[in-house]
Amino acid sequence: MSDPTPLLFALYEQASVGCGGAPSLWTHPADERLAINSLSYWTNLARIADQAHLDLMFFGDVLGFYDVFGANADAAMKWAVEAPANDPLMIIPGLAAVTENLAFGVTVSTSYEHPFSHARRFSTLDHLTNGRVGWNIVTSYLSSAARNFGLEQMIKHDDRYERAEEFLDVVYKLWEGSWANDAVVADKSTPLYARGDRIRPINHSGAHYRVAGPHLTAPSPQRTPLLIQAGWSGRGRTFAAKHAEMIFTAKSNPHEIRQGLEDIWAQAQARGRSAEDVKSLTVLRIVTAKTQIEAQRKYDALQSNYHLQAQLVSYAGDTGIDISRYADGDPLSTHTEGMTSYVMHPDGSGKPLTAGDVKQRFANVTRGTDLILVGTPQQVAERIEEHARISGTSGYMLNPLISPGSLEDFVEWVVPELQRRGLYRTEPHRGTLRSRLRADGRDHLPDSAYGASFRFGE
Repeated sequence: MSDPTPLLFALYEQASVGCGGAPSLWTHPADERLAINSLSYWTNLARIADQAHLDLMFFGDVLGFYDVFGANADAAMKWAVEAPANDPLMIIPGLAAVTENLAFGVTVSTSYEHPFSHARRFSTLDHLTNGRVGWNIVTSYLSSAARNFGLEQMIKHDDRYERAEEFLDVVYKLWEGSWANDAVVADKSTPLYARGDRIRPINHSGAHYRVAGPHLTAPSPQRTPLLIQAGWSGRGRTFAAKHAEMIFTAKSNPHEIRQGLEDIWAQAQARGRSAEDVKSLTVLRIVTAKTQIEAQRKYDALQSNYHLQAQLVSYAGDTGIDISRYADGDPLSTHTEGMTSYVMHPDGSGKPLTAGDVKQRFANVTRGTDLILVGTPQQVAERIEEHARISGTSGYMLNPLISPGSLEDFVEWVVPELQRRGLYRTEPHRGTLRSRLRADGRDHLPDSAYGASFRFGE
């Protein structure tokens, strides 16, 4: 039998007091999320993750308040549900400066950004991090975000993806096709910084964007940042198969995860890509201690600081359904432009959940369908090993229940046990984020990638 391959591990974060998953746990006495406005809070987390050889520190983000529950944002502000939401892009350079190998993923929406300025920001980040950056591509689902950007209502689900497709075309043209590989000379003696004939405008004219170019930033270590995506709908999977190099899923059932991944891999292969070009991370929450009794005590302490209303505020924002208006026995509406998978019964029957089903699902410290493991380091590592074997996931996205305690417990207790099983690296990954995930160690998009088709022609 061959030796096991180390799994990928990432830390999920948001620049918010109430981080997604269990947003009210900032009330736990050991939680330090009230310090999110301090750079030292973030550098402490990044140093812990870097020293523990985590692969990625990932930032989710939202662009509006969760104001669906009760038809206002009062409950969201009371519980700080993914709020206040600072800009994670502003944090990353400070974290890159105090870490050596930790990579960073950051969420940016294609619905409300402009591709020209977006491409410039990410090229700058790629330079400043020496290629340690990835972009989590989202299309956004909050109606409040739509209003913040001047729209009367949220763009429909499939229309958001159509807009995203053009957005990707524009940034590929800027990142891959605007500057030739030999454009930059940087010769003081000549003097010549760059050859004008090797830099060209893109002259994009489409349904949503008109961009002349050229790209304002010289080619960065990866050119295109590593592309991350989390859509699990049919349209989302198609998008992932075309663009994504890493996907993550908030599912717990390993067989369901395997089925979804195999669908994406098959679609990717039909496009001429390799299944190996699409890595995956599964959201995971861990409560651990030296003994089962201690681990259960930790979980009970979390439960005592967990508040269902905060989770229902989050659910309402995610789905666009004001669950406060439903009696427990009422089936939820399936007419939503939000996260429809959170509305349907998980048995595949196609039936909607009732409000009571949702309240029961979120009654405890968990996010309904997400994976949560409570136990000793040995028990947790065994569950991870078995789950990865069945699901085929490349690794796990650690969603902390309290911060920095959840990360510290993982590093102290679980990492050594995973290392003994060959499931966790003993040395850090080095190089660009993309090169770490590819067997060929390349910094740039593979030739089979859709984005590669936009490269500067000779």
